[in-house]
Amino acid sequence: MVIQKRVAIVYHFFPHYRKGILDLLCRTPEKYSFFGDSIASYEGIPAFKFPDGCDFRSAPVRKMFGQLFQWRAVRAAASPEFSCIVLLANPNFVTTWIAALVARLMKKRVIFWGHGFLSPERNLKNYLRKIFFSLASAMYLYGYRAKVIAKEFGFQSERLYVGFNSLDYDRQLIERSRLDSKNHSSKGRDGCSICPDVGAISLLGVSRLTAKCQYDVLIKALAAVSAKSEKKFNLTLIGSGPEESRLKELAKSLGVNVEFLGEIYEEDVVAQYIFNADAVISPGKVGLTAMHALMFGTPVVTHGDMSRQMPEAEAVVEDISGILFKYGDVIDLMRALQKIPILVENRDEVRISCYRIMDEIYNPRRQLEVLIAATEGMPASEGNDILGIWRAS
Repeated sequence: MVIQKRVAIVYHFFPHYRKGILDLLCRTPEKYSFFGDSIASYEGIPAFKFPDGCDFRSAPVRKMFGQLFQWRAVRAAASPEFSCIVLLANPNFVTTWIAALVARLMKKRVIFWGHGFLSPERNLKNYLRKIFFSLASAMYLYGYRAKVIAKEFGFQSERLYVGFNSLDYDRQLIERSRLDSKNHSSKGRDGCSICPDVGAISLLGVSRLTAKCQYDVLIKALAAVSAKSEKKFNLTLIGSGPEESRLKELAKSLGVNVEFLGEIYEEDVVAQYIFNADAVISPGKVGLTAMHALMFGTPVVTHGDMSRQMPEAEAVVEDISGILFKYGDVIDLMRALQKIPILVENRDEVRISCYRIMDEIYNPRRQLEVLIAATEGMPASEGNDILGIWRAS
């Protein structure tokens, strides 16, 4: 394969959950170089450890006068070593504006990697974003909705690459195969400690317990559903946070049985809980948790207000890989909860649908394909891969 471009990928910090795509990129060290802050963690998130032989170069982030600077980004943009530069699409970094301008003036290809537009609103914030995004040759986006909005703001479709997102796919695939094998051999849930009552619907939440997660809305909905439905629901929460004590008090006062497990860092343990659950539920926004759930074959219940969501919520397809409800609406969440037994009636079918979304779209190899297309200047595909799957079915 002919290496057409040397690419510099500049990020403020490379988090460990980007391991899947970073491992693939590191297999071609003659093509990709990485620039990022060498701190061990950021906001509690551990850094990715670049393997030996991978070209990682320290690019410290500094804050001055309330603004963020990463001067190595500008140096990378100006360096004759690189013909393409991939920059984190964060307009709060002053040096990203400068680096993009420098690279474009030097006739280099500039890719902005990030969320893109978060809403279609015609406000000052989005007009500033439009100016910022216009500095790039193209954008690499996490979701199709961001592409639709960008087109509404006048960006050309062929310059908008939807690469979605991924976790540590290969490692999780091994764990998934192990759980699948055990499940088939035992013809049931693998030691299902989260669903002690036969016939109960097991719900799982995996996140920090913060107000934004809106688990209080879920507990209220469960209390109301339990009073009306013949089905019993069990809720287990993995994670801790500032809302934990308040949620425990609320659950107790409403008579809702919630098991609080606290933080669990062992991937195989978390994977087993997800695999055995009937649904992973995220009343607030859902991001990487959606991919985590679908990877292990479990549908996701979350709200459908995409302006308040993360791009990974696009993987939640109504009645196929999950259920959507109205944001913050206890009554509509009750409706969603009552639909879960219907959705998972054929558990194996739902599991296969969840697997398919991950295996065909939300994985590092798909990300790499799109990133190569973006850096090499190939025309972008439409990017509505989810719809494409079900059209082909």
